[in-house]
Amino acid sequence: MFVFNAGVPSFTYLLFPHLQSALGYSALSAALVSAPFAAAAVVGSRAAPALSRRLGATALTAAALVLAGTAVALAPLIGTGPGRRAALAVLAVLAAGGAAFGLFTAAVFTLVLAGVRGGAASSVSGLLPTAQQLGGSIGVTAAGLAYFAPADGANAAFAHAMAYEAAVFVLTALIALRLRRTGSGPEQSRPGPTSGAHRPTARHGALRH
Repeated sequence: MFVFNAGVPSFTYLLFPHLQSALGYSALSAALVSAPFAAAAVVGSRAAPALSRRLGATALTAAALVLAGTAVALAPLIGTGPGRRAALAVLAVLAAGGAAFGLFTAAVFTLVLAGVRGGAASSVSGLLPTAQQLGGSIGVTAAGLAYFAPADGANAAFAHAMAYEAAVFVLTALIALRLRRTGSGPEQSRPGPTSGAHRPTARHGALRH
């Protein structure tokens, strides 16, 4: 959660000022551009229970990689004020990123806690929101430094910020792979064979005689 939230809040935080300050969008226009992200996040969160049961931690890896792809694709599309065709591509890319965000956010708590043993679950469940808030604060600072670093215009500045976002989400995907190896997947909930099932007993043999 810490690494993931070092990317998501800063992503949406930088998108609005870039659209308004650098590209001259009005507040309403910037909100409309980002609307597919928010709408698709609802869809992703609704699909999260079924996908996490079926895929386990693989769903987190896939969602993080989609968000990394969103950041990479968005930089050249939105960096210098897209035309009409590019604007449609921006909306599609943001929708994909929003769905991945909704899926990851809705599934991560359940999947992480599934890998925690015994009484530690209550402590971890309290630690996760703290990591979420701390990661968001640090992420906004780091992405802001990347955006406002010396660059050749708004396009390059936005590309720097999106490179940071992509790196954060790729790191998140790698961490989710480790979570998968610890057993927080669909196979964990499958019942194993009962140790005493179908074993012939001496009593059964005696009844035959």
